[in-house]
Amino acid sequence: MTKFRIGIWDHCRYVTDRRAPYDEMARHLERMRQWGVTLTNIYLPEVISLDDYCRAAASCGMELEARITPEWASSAVVKRQLPEEEWQRMESTLGIRLSGPCGNREDNRELFLAGAEKIACEYGSRINSLHLDFIRNDNALTLMDFPCQCDVCKGLYKRFFGTEVLTPEMRKDPAVLYKLTALRCKSIRKTVEGMKSIANSHSLRLSIAARANYVNSADITVPPVWGLGPAVLEGQDWAEWADDGVVDELFPMNYHTDLELFESVLKDHQRLLGEKASSMLFPGIGVESSMGKNSPADVAERIAIVKNSSLPGVMLFNKTNIYSDDYCRIIKEYAEE
Repeated sequence: MTKFRIGIWDHCRYVTDRRAPYDEMARHLERMRQWGVTLTNIYLPEVISLDDYCRAAASCGMELEARITPEWASSAVVKRQLPEEEWQRMESTLGIRLSGPCGNREDNRELFLAGAEKIACEYGSRINSLHLDFIRNDNALTLMDFPCQCDVCKGLYKRFFGTEVLTPEMRKDPAVLYKLTALRCKSIRKTVEGMKSIANSHSLRLSIAARANYVNSADITVPPVWGLGPAVLEGQDWAEWADDGVVDELFPMNYHTDLELFESVLKDHQRLLGEKASSMLFPGIGVESSMGKNSPADVAERIAIVKNSSLPGVMLFNKTNIYSDDYCRIIKEYAEE
């Protein structure tokens, strides 16, 4: 029988003694391992001590993925730039100022790849995978009306559209939209290809946290979610990456609390990946996230749907990182080792 893997996204939010975190890390991972979790995905910006975390995972036989983001790489990473009046307009219309790293910049890419190479060199024998989070541009909902105006992006606009600042009319032009999307996808893919090269050179897998809405899946565009994509508009063409072998595993963040939406999105992902879904699609299931909370029964229902779809496993996300026994019993029921 094919194993069914249950993994967790972790941020070490349960650690209270930040000066000596090992014991709390080890207790948490040992408990989750006993309940059937076999993979932990640790968010490096919050890990406190990756050395301690590696030791804790090894002590209970847990597979370990190191989760990195472009912003984690360096304080010198350039984020989306806009004039102050545009930031104010974004805030007044959307209720947020969303400023993530600009994916079009070669300097950002070099910093990210250098950070990943350092982790792979220092910890490659102690981790199983590199995992890319926020491997995209800012939410599509904001990109449509507020495209980045950093010097690199302005240079691209000047070359391809004849102006450094895109007017509202231009942003609605299908040809302009196509080219903007193509530029983002090309740039982000180049980063992913660099990451895959690093992973391969250190005998590591490469996985990503994939946007749930690839192109036209069910979405939530209101706060505090501000859209689950579309991934392609943000430069994250994960279906193409899967086709071309640029990534090894996909963890779409399908945290919907509405079961109908969860199933609809899951079916989209299976359709997009075809036969590859059976080996590389690990749907993300939310316990509690910005999209709301799923009860233990809700989580069980979702895991059962995934398992009955002949997929290889799931990834669980809980914003507290702490799983009560009710959730752990569900994990134990479905996990196969």
